[in-house]
Amino acid sequence: MNDDSHMAPRAERVMLIGLDGATWDVLTPLAELGVMPSLARLMSEAALGTLTSVRPCITPAAWGTLQTGVDPLTHGVLDYRYFDHERRQVLLNSTRRLAAPTLFELLAARGESVVSLGAPVTWPARVSPPSIVVGGVDCPSIEAALAPYPRFAEALARAGARLSLDMVWNRRPRDLSELRANIAATRQNIQAQTIAAGVADQQCDWRLMTVQYQVLDALQHRAWHLLANPLVAEPHPWSRELHQCFAELDRALGTLIELADRRRAALVVLSDHGFGGFREKISIRELLRRRDLLTPATRWQRLEYRAARTVWKLRRGATKRLTGNSSRALQRPLGSLAALDWRRTRALSLHGAIAGLVYLNTPERFGRGPVDTAGRYDEALAETLAAFREARHHETGEPLFVEAIATRERIDGDPCERGLPDVMAIPADGFHTRSKPDRRPRLLPADPEMAGTHRAEGVLLVRASGVRTGVGHEAHLRDIAPTVLALLGLAPSGMEGSSLSTLWGEAPAEPVARRRPARLQQAGSGADEESAAAEGRLRALGYIE
Repeated sequence: MNDDSHMAPRAERVMLIGLDGATWDVLTPLAELGVMPSLARLMSEAALGTLTSVRPCITPAAWGTLQTGVDPLTHGVLDYRYFDHERRQVLLNSTRRLAAPTLFELLAARGESVVSLGAPVTWPARVSPPSIVVGGVDCPSIEAALAPYPRFAEALARAGARLSLDMVWNRRPRDLSELRANIAATRQNIQAQTIAAGVADQQCDWRLMTVQYQVLDALQHRAWHLLANPLVAEPHPWSRELHQCFAELDRALGTLIELADRRRAALVVLSDHGFGGFREKISIRELLRRRDLLTPATRWQRLEYRAARTVWKLRRGATKRLTGNSSRALQRPLGSLAALDWRRTRALSLHGAIAGLVYLNTPERFGRGPVDTAGRYDEALAETLAAFREARHHETGEPLFVEAIATRERIDGDPCERGLPDVMAIPADGFHTRSKPDRRPRLLPADPEMAGTHRAEGVLLVRASGVRTGVGHEAHLRDIAPTVLALLGLAPSGMEGSSLSTLWGEAPAEPVARRRPARLQQAGSGADEESAAAEGRLRALGYIE
């Protein structure tokens, strides 16, 4: 990276504000209604556009790309979790798994300080104080997130800011009382994050500040039906109540805009993905079973599975309790991983809520299995891809997936070695995927608690001196990191995205060639114990099962 600015407007600092899951479908009407006046003013002063998310458009994959400027199959984070074939465990992703340098690291290497508050895939921090990087929803606890920054934590307490990672919107609100309680907790969450930004500004001479408002994503998952079409003549009686959350978010925007102005910072406001209505889940297990790729366990095998799983949990707990050591070195017995007929199952899914993530049952993955030759691998791969590409809705006949990818064709290396699945399938709009079995096998199980889900089309606003205002800009999430660097007068290196030079009147920059990914790190010692709380939080939201 060098100091060639490529004619981009030079900013002393950049403030990046993340509105997780925000969509123009909601923000524009609320700005027009007067619920979000700060946003309305910013829209008149900024370049506006649609920001296309990654595939799969799930938060950790998206924030991995936002930080690194490379796509998920390059940085290696496709989901909140991944399968570690050496330990035979499904583990939580973290910065340990990002196989590309982040914006924070690139700036820190130049002696610059950064602030990041609440962004996913930033824990454990890969930069040191005086930078302040407080992890997000996938962090074990707020105490762990604040532990490296005692002065900052003390200042937060004095300011009355109670940062929290707790999930507020765990289900659809049952009554007006529950709705109002959720609204109050959401407003408190937004206020605390905004106060924290002010405190961090006082303690750190930052070049880049990132503030992420994660709670908006959870709100829309459970209350999308109260937000859709906010300009209709007779909205849902609870819709006006919910507008309080967006009014609070607007006040936060106003405060951060003032802070950016004081610090002469360029302002980038974005969402890592958009949102839309939820329809149904797709059972990957059932899809594979119907193609004879997955064979459920017999009654006797299910009993063996339950026994093996119980013994595994006891052994893992005893190792930690009696020796004080991490259970990281323990390899999980195959029979305790899933209730399957492992001798006949050729393909299986172990995790994933926004994409079908499938592992082929090879000896390299699972120690044994029927996919044990190159020919059998090719055959199982072709049949798995066909299962996704031919899947149709039983009522409408529409395709359930928009794309099915053999990951080995998209990466320079072995998917198993890099901890990636063999197949990644992207569902059609409105669908989630489900990896766990149901008591009553169904291809499309319902989920009455889910109201909305992710869409690829997010929002982008850029306000900086020299940036052309107006609507119509198109960008991809991988373009954000090189654009931030360009605004700071720095040239990106090794990124797959390109700076959004059309914002300041230039022809689009050519993206660099796909970079060769580094080998992903395995989780460090104690990572499984650290992740338990974060997994519970994500399970409540429906991202992991």
